[in-house]
Amino acid sequence: MMQKTPFGTLTVSPEDDRNRVVAVLRALSWCESLLETAGWTPCVNETSVSLQRTMNGQTVEIFPLEAARMDLGRSSSFSREHLPITLNGKDACVRCIPVEPRPLHTDMVASMILLLGRDELFAAAIPRTLHPILTSDQLATLPRRQRRERTVPGQPSTSGREFLPEEQVLALLDAHPSMTFEVQFEMRSGRLRNMTARLERENSDEATFTEGRSLGYNPADFHLVPVVDLQLNQYRNVATDRVTRITVGETVLSTDSAEN
Repeated sequence: MMQKTPFGTLTVSPEDDRNRVVAVLRALSWCESLLETAGWTPCVNETSVSLQRTMNGQTVEIFPLEAARMDLGRSSSFSREHLPITLNGKDACVRCIPVEPRPLHTDMVASMILLLGRDELFAAAIPRTLHPILTSDQLATLPRRQRRERTVPGQPSTSGREFLPEEQVLALLDAHPSMTFEVQFEMRSGRLRNMTARLERENSDEATFTEGRSLGYNPADFHLVPVVDLQLNQYRNVATDRVTRITVGETVLSTDSAEN
């Protein structure tokens, strides 16, 4: 079904969640209403309408219809984690902070239209990747970024969570060295991380994962095991002393601290 919107035609499938579709269309209407007061210029192309504004010699362009497509699971030239915003024609790499549930891209785009459409920008709220749009005076008002304390690897957790015995986790992984597994563990920051992973193999033929790989330390000394994060296609470490849940094949081990 082709759904007309203020920014172009949105394809809606019967398989799309109806409540989500309604929320996306409502957010697009919000984007349109903001144009009455915000200083944006609509830019019409063959398939959609984007919004442009030039600030401090820098051109920002926002794509509300692209945000709607992303929210409905359609393919996009923008990363799933990014908002469809460009700075001088290039992806501005604007992302929201990691929260659950994740806001709709269309709602976040509407917020950006409002934020960047003001005559007087609230500099502290501007995403860091869009700081080129700020004047030198505005940049001078920004609070200094506090240096994050260095995480000391291998220190005991202070979260109070219950973890699986590390020996049990390592024995399970050793027994299935080639299997993909699901794991939830506490990162050194204290947050829980869910990951679909596979153990790193020294002689893997998959150059995507192994090319240029080198470590200057022994991960086991810090209760870590190197893995390939199969969602990111990147190397990561799993804290084997802080696992709350792990699934390997038919085997599921979990503690009361595991979160869904």
